[in-house]
Amino acid sequence: MLRDLKEGLREAVYFVWLALRALYFWRREPPIQTPADLVTFVETRSKYVSQRTLFGYVKARAGTRYVSLFEDEVFAASVDAAKWEVYLACLSDLAVYAVAAVGRGARVDSEGLDGLALTAFRAGISVEELPAQRGRGFAGDEKAFASRVDAISWPDVPADETAFAGSLDALVHWAPVADELKQYDVEALRNSMRFQWKHVRDQLTSLLDAKAVVSDAGLEAVSAGSSES
Repeated sequence: MLRDLKEGLREAVYFVWLALRALYFWRREPPIQTPADLVTFVETRSKYVSQRTLFGYVKARAGTRYVSLFEDEVFAASVDAAKWEVYLACLSDLAVYAVAAVGRGARVDSEGLDGLALTAFRAGISVEELPAQRGRGFAGDEKAFASRVDAISWPDVPADETAFAGSLDALVHWAPVADELKQYDVEALRNSMRFQWKHVRDQLTSLLDAKAVVSDAGLEAVSAGSSES
């Protein structure tokens, strides 16, 4: 049991490091000119938004008991599970939103956009060692995202906050707070994530060079009269 607790703490520290790395990129604001830049943006912002909103809410609800709560193995495990589920939902939403933005900025056939989205999501779930709470791996999540991409009409992806409905729902569902308390926080919880996504959308708008991304990826543009979606 002690070994499991130490492993959980090690993973928690690692995930916090990832979130801090995301914050570094957030401040540095490198331009997005290649597929690799796009992948980095999607992964780091997804980690940042998911951790900022989830742990911020838990801390606000727990108050002075925040640190001591993590001594409870059941609670610590529920937080660990929640952080991955919320992150995966954020990753899915932002991968779709960012790739749709590329499509709006430089017309590309749907197959090329599908590939960019899948690349971004797969990079976001690439880990050297499976975390304890994700022993089953991420194959199911990758399959679900591939199905989402298959059903997408890229020109119809919203360019506003409605594109992030899935991650808002995941935050409310997975936040490890009793339902009888959480019911009073739903709107505030959603708004906290909406606020974070607004910053991400603004950043993407200012940093993205869609034509450069498409050119670097070697993707073929479609004509203005094409019906490609």
